[in-house]
Amino acid sequence: MNGRAKRIFFGIAMVLSLVAAACSSGEGVTTSPATQPSVVDTPELELNGILATKDLSVGANRIAFLLTSPKSLVTIPTASVRSVYLGATEAVEESVTAEFYLWPFGSRGSYVTELTFGRPGDWRLDIDVLEEDGSIQSARIPLNIRETSITPGLGSKPPSAANKTSRDVADLKALTTRSTPDPDLYELTIAEALETEQPFLVVFASPALCTSPTCGPQTETVEELKDQYKGRANFIHVEVYDNPAEIQGDLSRARFAPIIDTWKFTQLENYRNESFVFIINSDGRISSKYEGYAAKEELEKGLEKVLG
Repeated sequence: MNGRAKRIFFGIAMVLSLVAAACSSGEGVTTSPATQPSVVDTPELELNGILATKDLSVGANRIAFLLTSPKSLVTIPTASVRSVYLGATEAVEESVTAEFYLWPFGSRGSYVTELTFGRPGDWRLDIDVLEEDGSIQSARIPLNIRETSITPGLGSKPPSAANKTSRDVADLKALTTRSTPDPDLYELTIAEALETEQPFLVVFASPALCTSPTCGPQTETVEELKDQYKGRANFIHVEVYDNPAEIQGDLSRARFAPIIDTWKFTQLENYRNESFVFIINSDGRISSKYEGYAAKEELEKGLEKVLG
């Protein structure tokens, strides 16, 4: 097996093991993803890049990605990122630094940064990390930027479609796959939260049935923030599935909650049940948007921005 073949083999094996380990660390029963994350590998590059955010559009975007080497997940604290527009000639549009955020359980994490795309089309991320020995290792990740995002975008008013609350059920297990639901997250509908004219955070996730390693930890993180910001902001969890108590670990029985269609998650390519978090300001507009796992530090920054 030549050098390039070895890099491809070990890179793909590393990605598959990360996804399998992450899903097994969540709550309840997990299922295999419909598709595996795309792995970018070229002969001259040492690292594989895995894009964690797919709903990208013209304007400001939060970008999250993982980096793997043939041996392990890359956890160097920062990475240099350049956005490259792939027009008639390649042009570097922006250069930023991405920070590494460790996920719960301490074995996985992703790099996060913000980039602004001025036009739709094909783009690429060129990523460099500085190793302890002074060497630089690189990865590339292709992007497709839409004119507008599929799910509600920054600055827009979120759909006010009703989500179920504790007033609609006799048992919280009918509202969520979370094994120990926090009642505070099921008191308000999104429409009611908008009427309070107070900032609020809403997380869409299926804690026990996630097909990616994000939903259970993300809901737990939101619960922590709810206690931290009690009285200053409202917090809502919306279960992805409309019938959590009936599923019993078998996703063939699952029905998406109607609100999941209203927010257009099901229009995302290969969407299963991956987590999303939105922070809405006191004017009722989306101030921050997080696809996939967002660390507590990230969400704190978003909340402080709307609380001022």
